[in-house]
Amino acid sequence: MRPDHTRAVPSSPFPPRRLLRRNRRRRLIGGVCAGIADYLGVDATLIRLLFVLSVFFSFSVTLWLYLVLWFLLPASPELPIPEDLSWGLARELRRLERKLRKLHRRHDPAVADLAQEAFDALKILAPQLDRPDAALPEGLREAALVRFPRVLDRLVATPASLFGHGHRGPGPGQALVEQLAEFRAQFQQAVQEQMDREFRISARQAPAGSPELAAWRERLQPLQERLKTQAGPAAWQSLQNIEEKLAFLLARLDAGGDTFDLRPFEVRKIAFEYLPDALNQYLQLPPSLARTERLASGKTAEESLTEQLQLLDATLKDLAQSLFQKDAGGLLVHGRFLREKFAEQPFRLAE
Repeated sequence: MRPDHTRAVPSSPFPPRRLLRRNRRRRLIGGVCAGIADYLGVDATLIRLLFVLSVFFSFSVTLWLYLVLWFLLPASPELPIPEDLSWGLARELRRLERKLRKLHRRHDPAVADLAQEAFDALKILAPQLDRPDAALPEGLREAALVRFPRVLDRLVATPASLFGHGHRGPGPGQALVEQLAEFRAQFQQAVQEQMDREFRISARQAPAGSPELAAWRERLQPLQERLKTQAGPAAWQSLQNIEEKLAFLLARLDAGGDTFDLRPFEVRKIAFEYLPDALNQYLQLPPSLARTERLASGKTAEESLTEQLQLLDATLKDLAQSLFQKDAGGLLVHGRFLREKFAEQPFRLAE
């Protein structure tokens, strides 16, 4: 039976905030117009046309505006090809990277982004793919090293008109996009399973080598016991997921944050302030009212708690995934969103 690779990978229940950045993948010069188009949700050609038209009114203003934006706007983060790969695999990944650059320049951004997301997940999996003895999901190696490169080559060679909104019917472009979506789901699922294994290992091994994690668990244990009897399974499961990720991240903090500095992302604040505060506020409410009475937001206290725990879990997942990707872009903004979200949803029953 063919495995189901189309299952969606769990993600944050809250959409990420759109950031104004230069898009180097779709750049013609510096990626300024492409970045503005991404931020506004419009075609980059429109923004480029507006810049060109503005030249007829004031060339110097347009030139200086573009240069200032080029200097001030940060570039969108890009996931590098992992180091210490075999020569053959590294060469193949660089070849695919060149193909993707062509795809970004020639094709619909939605198609190019779909291919990029699949390729980014493939780069995270590359160290495992490079090991012949690695335990990988069935068919993953062939999909990553044989079938995905073939589809990417065909995508670049297929005219962009076959992917546009005006094309009707299940033509070759649509068939390639569907295959691309399957690869993305398959690779992202494998990445998620790899991360989950790391989380579980850290959750089992960290207490012996992480005094901070042991202290946090000692503080959290009475809250966990009370929550298990007063809240539903969704809140309890989210709390268990959070514990696994915090075990992984706090252990990295104790080790000195070998991939990048974790301190700006307030892992300790999540562990010792945000999470206990949310649980304490909820547990102060009578259980019957927490499940039935609506807050000012329209949710029950239990629904609000579950939402906040899912937000914490998603934030920690983003941070942990950045450890795998060696890229911390965007997490500070996510942290500010986290604080704003907590400020907006106190556990107070409507009067």
